[in-house]
Amino acid sequence: MKLKYSLLFVPCLLFLSCKTYTVTPESFKSQFSNVDYDLSTSKSISGSIYYNGFQIKKINVVDKNGETQMLDNAPSLEMRVTLNNGKRNHFYFDSMKLKNDTLTGYKARLLPWMTVKIPFSEVVKIEIQESGKKIKYMN
Repeated sequence: MKLKYSLLFVPCLLFLSCKTYTVTPESFKSQFSNVDYDLSTSKSISGSIYYNGFQIKKINVVDKNGETQMLDNAPSLEMRVTLNNGKRNHFYFDSMKLKNDTLTGYKARLLPWMTVKIPFSEVVKIEIQESGKKIKYMN
């Protein structure tokens, strides 16, 4: 019986330890519609041979208390996008780009062909989560 409760407790701790922020689609679009997505300015991520993250510096987000914060980009940030049909898509924040009203991002760092492409007009909610993974950009 104790093992059963222990198995339930561990995922709860993992879920509660991650910080989640929200961004309205309008705010997101105003912040990122004019970003230059130049891979020559990207940095490699430790433990990843093939992946280079776009160097988006910061994003204005709202925390769970409703306060606006400026969140620094990091390879450990993940983005969850909810569409108007209720479906959710996940990808790494530093892989996303918003171009020609299409939001694009990678689901997996080592599998760049696993790309998510979403018409931005279908986005109703954007959440950015600090995953707690110990991933860093290489200098």
